[in-house]
Amino acid sequence: MSITTEFVTLSVDDGSSMRAYVARPEGAPRAGLIVFQEIFGINPHIRDVTERFAREGYLAIAPELFHRSGPGFESGYTDIMPGVGHMQQMTDTGLAADIRAAFDWLQGATSAKKIPTAAIGFCMGGRTATLAAMTVPLACGISYYGGGIAPSPFGAGLLDRLKEVQAPVLFYWGGLDGMI
Repeated sequence: MSITTEFVTLSVDDGSSMRAYVARPEGAPRAGLIVFQEIFGINPHIRDVTERFAREGYLAIAPELFHRSGPGFESGYTDIMPGVGHMQQMTDTGLAADIRAAFDWLQGATSAKKIPTAAIGFCMGGRTATLAAMTVPLACGISYYGGGIAPSPFGAGLLDRLKEVQAPVLFYWGGLDGMI
C-alpha cells in the first residue's frame, strides 16, 4: 500500500509543542495507531515501524516524547546514555499530556468523527503505551518490553496504577531478560 509521511507539530495542553512523525495510508485508514518510541528517539527504526503500520492501513503517529528536554533527539543503538538523561527528565504528567495531544490529533485527522485508536510502544514506549491505556479511550494497547512498568531505579513504576487501565493491553517480555 502506498503511504505518505511527514512531521507535524502538535500543541500539548501543558503549553509546549511536540513534533510527531506521521505515516498515512492511501485512502481511509482502518484505525489510528500511536507508536511510542524507545529511548533512542524518533530514529530511523521507529520511523520505519510507523511506516510499516501505515502500509497495513493504519494512520500512525509517533510523538517525540523528549520534546521538552531534547527536541529532535535521535540516536543509534550503541549508546543508551544520552537517552537516559532525557528519560530521567520525563514525568507521567508530561507523558499524559503528550498522549492526549497525539490521541486528539488522530481523532481530528480524518473525516471520521472518532477513529478507533490503539497504542504500541517499545521499552520506554511500552511503558508509555500502558500509561496511554490509563489516559485516553484506546481500543487497546500493546507493550513490547515495557521498561519501567515494574518499579526500577528510574522510578516507582505503574504496577499500583494498573487498576486505571481502561482498555485491553497486551504485554510482551522476554522471560530470561534480566534488564527489563
